[in-house]
This record gives sequence, structure tokens and C-alpha cells, in this order.
Amino acid sequence: MFFEGREKKVEIALAPGNPPLRGRGRAYWARIVAASRARIISELSNDRMDAYLLSESSLFVTDQWLTMITCGRTDLAAAVLRMADDLGVENLQYLIYERKNAFFQEFQPTNFLDDLKKLSRRIPGQSYRFGDGDDHHVFLFHLDRPHRADPDDRTLEILMHGIDAAAARTFMAGPQHRGKFIRERSGVWSILPGFEVDDHLFEPMGYSLNAVRGAKYYTIHVTPQKVGSYVSFETNLVGAGANKTVRRVLDIFKPRSCDIILFQPLGQRRDIRCSYLLKRAVRQHLSNGYRVTFDHRFRPVRVPAPAVEVLL
Repeated sequence: MFFEGREKKVEIALAPGNPPLRGRGRAYWARIVAASRARIISELSNDRMDAYLLSESSLFVTDQWLTMITCGRTDLAAAVLRMADDLGVENLQYLIYERKNAFFQEFQPTNFLDDLKKLSRRIPGQSYRFGDGDDHHVFLFHLDRPHRADPDDRTLEILMHGIDAAAARTFMAGPQHRGKFIRERSGVWSILPGFEVDDHLFEPMGYSLNAVRGAKYYTIHVTPQKVGSYVSFETNLVGAGANKTVRRVLDIFKPRSCDIILFQPLGQRRDIRCSYLLKRAVRQHLSNGYRVTFDHRFRPVRVPAPAVEVLL
């Protein structure tokens, strides 16, 4: 069994003076999610944010901005175009669309170039590839519009490949694998303190978590299958303890390699440091007011592995 855990992501912010996004209500966001070929499973809300756990990843909505992440065979670009029509491109402060390279691209309904053709017809933008085309990489398209980012507007992503087998087993469905078991065995509920958590264990395997505290969030999506195992972690709580957060996440999942991506306002030059060795580093200033850092890192091999027997 294989499920494409590698994700597509969009972040959209409205210009001041527009009606609040949360005011559109759950029914509207359910239609947007359906446009991407996913559905809402559950919801967690506070006075600043609505966090929707999806059949394929997550959606976070505040009054001014939203972040939507989808995986599997979803078509997130279709949902982005629907929102662009509903909200009006002229009313957007910024839009960033990101897509991780797929493990089995041939099974995806679209690729990044397909998405780019559709998005660029409606949204004036620029696009980039972060990382090598024949290795792990991320594509990015953004609305080409000047924007002064808030000094605290940072987002950290950790995209993990080849996770530890023992960690993977924690997220496979079974009679004992429920909320308390995952909370106590995995450590994912306590990566950042003081957050309210909503999570879901999928059959026969897979796990998603949304955690919110005011307008801050973190989210985790685990695809623990043996072939193409993958985990994504993302948060907009990125301060002085960012390196510690990275270390906690990598200690839980122990991936063979990872992509660490940091969005931060122009003028800030924070880089993430961790024990994994650096294989590829990319730095790019965007015209929408952000600096993006992309590091592809790997864990050193200490013990040789046996060859894999091929059977007919």
C-alpha cells in the first residue's frame, strides 16, 4: 500500500479593510476543501483561529490569513483558484503556493508546471525551485506584489523522509493505538507547550495533528508506510527556541533526511542549525517581503545496510 504524503501548501493574507475570513463560516471552507478533493474531519477553534483537520492534512483560518495544506492525490491549485475568484486577487496582501516533489509523480492529478500554468493565468507571480531537480526539492509560486511582513511573521517547516521504523509503528492503527497511546509514546503532543490539540489516526495507518494557541499553530502529518515514509511538521511559532524545536522533532522521528524551510521577513537572517549534515542550501529574497531558506540535510550512516533481495 502506498499513500503520497508529500504535500502542497498555500498561504493567503487579505489586505486590510476586507471582511474577515472566519466570517465565511464552516460551510464555505468545506466547499473550498472539497474543491481540492479533500474533506473536513474535525474542527478546533479559539478566539483567534479555526483549525480544520482534513482527510488530507490541514486548514488554518484567522480573520486576515489562512494556511491550507493537502497531500495524497489532491488538487490544491483548484482550491486556490476558487479562493482567488471569491476573495478577489486585488484584495490579497500576499499569496504563497508551495509544492514538494512527489515520490510517485505519475500518480498525481497534476504537477507543479500544470499548477503554475493555471495559477499564473489568474495571479501575477514569480516561481522558484528550491533544491536540486534530481534530489529533494520544493517548488514555490507567489503573488508578485510588494508587502512589508510583520517582524513576527515566520513559518518553519520540517519535511522528513525515511522515518525510523520504531517511530513509524506508533502511527499505525491497532487496538492500543489511540490518543493516549500516541500522546505518551510519540511525544508529538508536547513539542511546543500550552497548545490545544486535535488529532486523528487513520486506518490502516497515518496520523494528523493540529495544535493551536491563539493565532499560533503547529501541525504534524505522518505517512508511516515502509516505502516512501514521510512526516511534515510546520509551525508559525518561530522564536529563539527554533533550533530546539527542530531538535525535538528530529529526535521523535529520526528521519534519514529532511528539508528545513524557514520563511521570515526581509532583513532578518536567522538560519536553522541542527545535528544533521547539510547537503544543499538555498537562500532567496522574494518580492513579497520574505526571505526563504531551504536546507536539505541528512543523517550520517554509521552501520552499512544489507542489500534488498528482489523476488519474482
